[in-house]
Amino acid sequence: MRVNQTIYMGDDTLRARHGQESAQNDVGKKSIFAGGFNKAVDPILQKKQQAQKQAMKIIGDTWAGDRKIDDDIDARRARINKNWENIGKAKDELNRISKEREGLREKYQVEEGSQEEQDLKLLEKEIDSERPGSEVHLTKEEREQIEEIKKNGLTEYQTRSLEMKKSGESYETEIDEAEKVIKAENAAIASIRLERLKKDPMVGAQKNAEEIIDAARDEILGMLIDESKDHIDEEMEEKKEAAEKAEEKKEEQEEKIEKKNEKEAQEEQFREQIKDSTELMTKSDELLDDVQRKVKKILDEMKLLEEDLKGAAVDTVG
Repeated sequence: MRVNQTIYMGDDTLRARHGQESAQNDVGKKSIFAGGFNKAVDPILQKKQQAQKQAMKIIGDTWAGDRKIDDDIDARRARINKNWENIGKAKDELNRISKEREGLREKYQVEEGSQEEQDLKLLEKEIDSERPGSEVHLTKEEREQIEEIKKNGLTEYQTRSLEMKKSGESYETEIDEAEKVIKAENAAIASIRLERLKKDPMVGAQKNAEEIIDAARDEILGMLIDESKDHIDEEMEEKKEAAEKAEEKKEEQEEKIEKKNEKEAQEEQFREQIKDSTELMTKSDELLDDVQRKVKKILDEMKLLEEDLKGAAVDTVG
């Protein structure tokens, strides 16, 4: 099973696990950040290395076995080539003998289509039919003709020509044996190739190796997700604690601000009270001055009145 997911890890963990490999995320793939994991014992890297080692061993062992098969095929091909060489050499000898027999026929001045030459061809066929594994067969009529030829006796040309032909029997046997070997080796190679087509060991090994890698990848993915969850939980806990501290600090700040505002309000109230008192004192002073002015006026008026009274009294007495 292939999982279309990329695991992002911190730089140090990534270098440790992937040997400086790039952590670029493919388009359309889900991503999980898994940075900052414990590097002391890295189970992810161990699992990856173990899977790679198992996969390489399967491929290596299979390749070694497959290489032995290739070596066997190469050895069979070498034997085939060697036997073809032997066949070529044997045929060269047979051609040499055939030319010598042709020269013998010309020497005895035997015509190509003469009865003597036809009888010789029939005697040659008898020799070919007696060779082990030969596919040459004589008919009943041919056997009767051969008996008649032998009964009448062979000519000197026929006798010498057949002796030359028999000298080449070893080459003909060599050719037959070589052809058998070639046929057998070709059949063996064809069988090996057929088995490979049915079940290629390298394909099977590659499949097994991929299954190991895929299984390890799934397991590693699970481990990484677990690590990611743990890491995320830790980060969430840290963020929660930080948020709580920030909230406490905010409350403290708000309390300080509230106290400051209260102090400022009290100071403002005090200032207002002072202002009111000052205004009251100013008004009191003004009122006092006014009263004093009025009193003074009254006194002044009374003084005038007193003077007037005194003056009236004097006038009365006089």
